[in-house]
Amino acid sequence: MSTHIGKDFTPPDVAGKVTGEIKYAEDYKREGMVFARLLTSPMPSGRVVSIDTSEALRMDGVIGVFTADDLPPVPPPGNPALASEYVTYVGQPILAVAAITEEIAESAIDKIRIDFERRDFVVDPIESLSPGGSNAYPEGNVLVRTREEGPEGAPIVGAEIRDIKWPQSAIDAIKSGNEPVGGEFTTEWAFGDLDAGFAEAAEIIEEPFVTIGYPHHSLEARTGMAYWENGKCYFHGSSQSQSANNAGLARMLGIDLADLVFINEATGGGFGSKIGPYPFMAITGNFARVLNRPVQLRITREQEFYIGSARSGMQGWIKIGVKENGKVSAVDLVIVNDGGATGGGSGNSSAQHVTVAYQPENMRYRGISVYTNTTPRGAQRGPGQNEMAAVLAPMTDKAAAAVNMDRVAFRKVNVLDSNGFQGGSQGPVTSAFVREALDQGARTFGWNEKLALPKVNGSKVRGIGVGIGYHGAGGRGYDGLLRIAPDGRLFIHSGVGNLGTYSYAGTCRAAAEALQVPWERCEIVHGRSDKHLPHSSGQGGSNTIFTHTRTNWVAAQDAITKLKEIAAADLGGSADDYEIGDERVYSRSDSSIGLTYAQAAQRAMELGGK
Repeated sequence: MSTHIGKDFTPPDVAGKVTGEIKYAEDYKREGMVFARLLTSPMPSGRVVSIDTSEALRMDGVIGVFTADDLPPVPPPGNPALASEYVTYVGQPILAVAAITEEIAESAIDKIRIDFERRDFVVDPIESLSPGGSNAYPEGNVLVRTREEGPEGAPIVGAEIRDIKWPQSAIDAIKSGNEPVGGEFTTEWAFGDLDAGFAEAAEIIEEPFVTIGYPHHSLEARTGMAYWENGKCYFHGSSQSQSANNAGLARMLGIDLADLVFINEATGGGFGSKIGPYPFMAITGNFARVLNRPVQLRITREQEFYIGSARSGMQGWIKIGVKENGKVSAVDLVIVNDGGATGGGSGNSSAQHVTVAYQPENMRYRGISVYTNTTPRGAQRGPGQNEMAAVLAPMTDKAAAAVNMDRVAFRKVNVLDSNGFQGGSQGPVTSAFVREALDQGARTFGWNEKLALPKVNGSKVRGIGVGIGYHGAGGRGYDGLLRIAPDGRLFIHSGVGNLGTYSYAGTCRAAAEALQVPWERCEIVHGRSDKHLPHSSGQGGSNTIFTHTRTNWVAAQDAITKLKEIAAADLGGSADDYEIGDERVYSRSDSSIGLTYAQAAQRAMELGGK
């Protein structure tokens, strides 16, 4: 009998969110706290020549100014917390001012004078690839992987910014929606015989496509508050993750992981932009150390728009060959990513989506991510796959129509199953049940019945559609941690971030289910790294529900084993002679012989561990 499966539950922070009593990073205050605000770049490209803060520092209430000189240098194309030598987008932070009030900090910013050296800028990757086109960096517009022979023949793998320009013929081709023959790419892979695949095709679909890049723009901006006590940094921040955030943040602050307490009880959205620590956290923590006072760095709504990351837009071309039976015989795919100032591009993941949706017999992918002087780029609710799903759906419908095939049936013929492959390496998948999902969806929706209905009804025109989306999910190498207290309550420690999806709480239900403990007897320990939280995966890409349902289940199985061993040691027999239920561990042959969870926990403390 299940204790939790199929039953509703209330996550512990729901009441706080409904009433508004729950605290986010900017709600925390500390005695002696000062307020920091950012001065950001008014130009898309350049460098800082000089900064004059003298007038600002003479203002009553101004405590200090923090610049790139106060942080380790970050070479391009890194995303520095504060820019100096490389200013690469409008809104990029240049310095921070701390004062006793936010109003004074804002006024002080107006008193600071900065001399910039302007540089050429570019906002369109195709323009940057054009002959004579501007580059986002003086060194070039593309990051190229390098490989050199080192000592004793050992390879030295690196990367450098280079200037890549396409012939005008390739530029004209991609602008007109055709294959950019002669264009240079930084990522290429292929499998099978592409020419033979297209030769086998009964129909060929060839289309250009464009997807927009747009900011994540999380509801909660990246405001943070930090203070130092006895060599430890206490950092209130907004992050999708909890444990997965800590090591990177500790490195930003130049301290051991044990000297960081990261506090993140609730986060107001991230959409992939807050999976790990972001550069601007370095300002808050290091500024607080320099001033020896608590510092709150408030990020405004406008600043969040610029620094909060954005999905990488794509411009591309695709050619699809389809056999008479509906099987995709060949795909040729080109993607140019707008990498923004940091070069983030998800073209390879987009190409991977094509392999998942089509399982093509032959395929080639060519991609390039080009730097532009726009906001930094990163994954948004699935790196690359979601954008390509939107691109591929109408093309799939066209391909199905070309061979006179039902749209659902066409997808079932092509989509991967558990024996399928993904990506250019044609690697395996653990499980995939898309055909079953399509069948179930068609039955539930009444696909065939709705197809038979008239499309036009008076002034209304109706249509139906089907699409496929996917994301690889799950991780390995992470931990679960449980405690049964002397009063018998179950404490489930979670290093998963509280993003608002409640996977931090939902995954804990697996431990409660395995141990058969009612939810009201469970307590989730989370939100602060000094609460002995386990090593958990980053909260992103739907990974936590797959990963940490397992970690909590395995931790519960370990707890059950220990409960049985304690009972056997005290009551006789072997561990296999015992069972659990009703918050007890008891003899299979005589249920009156046993220990409550509370008694077993007390006994475990007396035994001193295993």
